[in-house]
Amino acid sequence: MNRFWQFLKENGFYMLGTTLTEQWTSLVRNHQIARRLGVNKIHIGPRAHLRGLSSIEMGEDFRAGDELWLEAITKYDEQVFSPRIVIGQHVRISHFVHIAATNFVEIGDHVLMGSKVMITDHNHGQYSGEQHSSPHIAPPLRLLDHARRTVIGRNVWLGDGVVVTAGASIGEGSVIGANSVVLGGIPPFVIAAGIPATVRKTFNFDTGKWCNVQ
Repeated sequence: MNRFWQFLKENGFYMLGTTLTEQWTSLVRNHQIARRLGVNKIHIGPRAHLRGLSSIEMGEDFRAGDELWLEAITKYDEQVFSPRIVIGQHVRISHFVHIAATNFVEIGDHVLMGSKVMITDHNHGQYSGEQHSSPHIAPPLRLLDHARRTVIGRNVWLGDGVVVTAGASIGEGSVIGANSVVLGGIPPFVIAAGIPATVRKTFNFDTGKWCNVQ
């Protein structure tokens, strides 16, 4: 009760009313989302964009901040996909995170993400392999690719602004520095950073310390 009166004193009746309304709306919304995903406990902040829930497998105790964009893309213009997003137990996500799949994205248990992280398994168009997209085609009209898998291992920490690109993988227990771009594979138990992200430190289990890469 003291917290109630303290909040009222500091912020006034309007902010108290809007905060209580948001909390009640959030409670009802998260209850319905949890039922749809088949879990008991979930918290997703306001203004979330959630699509393709039937193609998403969610672990218990998932928590995300404001404006989460989580989408298993089943159709884009005339293209039809069979995507799958697998999210483990006790995953923690900050604000404005974008996770999208046309094929397969996996996020392991106890992963932590900062704000404005993007994780995807596809691009607008093909830029490698046998067939390439023409620059004469407007980017929104280029076909989405849908053959790659993006996998993030358990206990990974992604700093603010990290981009995990299509087909990338990050091994268990690794840390990706803020604003890095992950291309290809990052091994387990390392600290990586940069564009593209490269290994800067590895964890020495004998000494229990992170050691610089020589």
